[in-house]
Amino acid sequence: MSSINYTVKPTIAPNLPTAQTEYSIEYEIQLTNALRLYFNQIDNFTQNVAKPSFGTTAQRPTFNLPIGAIYFDTTLGIPIWYNGTHWVNSSGTIV
Repeated sequence: MSSINYTVKPTIAPNLPTAQTEYSIEYEIQLTNALRLYFNQIDNFTQNVAKPSFGTTAQRPTFNLPIGAIYFDTTLGIPIWYNGTHWVNSSGTIV
């Protein structure tokens, strides 16, 4: 059985502006936007990796799946893998 290598792209934190002695509304907006961008990147990353790992055939994930994603289909009672196009069983048959 070959091992599956999931490549995780590192998230790069945005360059935050340096603090000023007196905070202007422009600075607060700039800082808020930088933090929003950073946390949106974290949200996007976790949405892509936090897929359910088991459930019924009807509950299978259907989008943003990496090739090799594993899912235990409780209707079929077997683990299945996503090949980039279809869900397949251990012998490669579409299920």
